[in-house]
Amino acid sequence: MIYVSLLLVLIFLVTWGKSCPVIKPSQNVFHKSCLDYLNTGATESGVYRIYNDAGNSFPVYCDMKTEPGNAWTLVMSWSNKNRALSQFRSSVCSTNAPVNENAPNFNLYRQTLSRMQSIKSHSTHWRGTCSYPTHGVDYRDYVRGNFSDFDIMTFLGVGVCKKVEYINIRGHIGIHTTARWWQQLNTFSLHIDSGSSGCGFVPVAGSVSNGEDNFGYYSVTNPNFRCTANSSATTQWWFGGHL
Repeated sequence: MIYVSLLLVLIFLVTWGKSCPVIKPSQNVFHKSCLDYLNTGATESGVYRIYNDAGNSFPVYCDMKTEPGNAWTLVMSWSNKNRALSQFRSSVCSTNAPVNENAPNFNLYRQTLSRMQSIKSHSTHWRGTCSYPTHGVDYRDYVRGNFSDFDIMTFLGVGVCKKVEYINIRGHIGIHTTARWWQQLNTFSLHIDSGSSGCGFVPVAGSVSNGEDNFGYYSVTNPNFRCTANSSATTQWWFGGHL
């Protein structure tokens, strides 16, 4: 009888063990981007903690909602009143020029270069938005591209036509077209000059003379462009991708 009881207990333990969930080493326990969180069921936008490839964690703001099926990690954001700071006026994306890197916010924020590179390595796309805290994303004054077509982290050039998936400046829309971009070491942060033509996307009508700047640099601004509508307007850069 004792033997039978022990046998039943052994069978139960073996069966129970087979039914227990096992955490696979390949599961993404250490999330390396906001997209990883979306993949594991997160749905709320807000501050999350992600890890770089060295296993060090840091906080980031994740947008999980504005583009269904996509997750975006904020890497840079500043208000129009802070546009003259070197981190946003003259620092290219490949420059290490962090500000408030451990306190994600929309008025004065830029991640370190190493963290941006880590986030990029787990992203397929980038996007620029205007006054996200106010407008969210309604695709006005918005630009999105694929790193494989246009790597904004390595690009240096003056007035170069580069591929974008979607762009809207003051209501001018371009889809799978080219736009004219500037980014020059210690001179221009990444931006478009919408007063210039020569590429597929031509938002010249309604632009401010002498070279209206969009999505960065902001030496010449237009109040009809959301990123520079007033002193509290903001500009954001994000890295992310689709599920």
